[in-house]
Amino acid sequence: MSDTAFRLSRLYAEGWNVANKLSSEESSDFDAQKMAALNPYPVDPERAKWSEGFSAFMKKSMSA
Repeated sequence: MSDTAFRLSRLYAEGWNVANKLSSEESSDFDAQKMAALNPYPVDPERAKWSEGFSAFMKKSMSA
């Protein structure tokens, strides 16, 4: 695995973990604007990969 791929995988995990730490009350009315405000990365590809991880957790938790 290249350094870039590894780094992006860590950013995905970071986004996932932030979403996981939200309370059920916080996550029930979450939208894209609120997610963008939590994302600490200003530019892609870091910003996109973090958002991907965050969104994946939110989709998983809503379907559970």
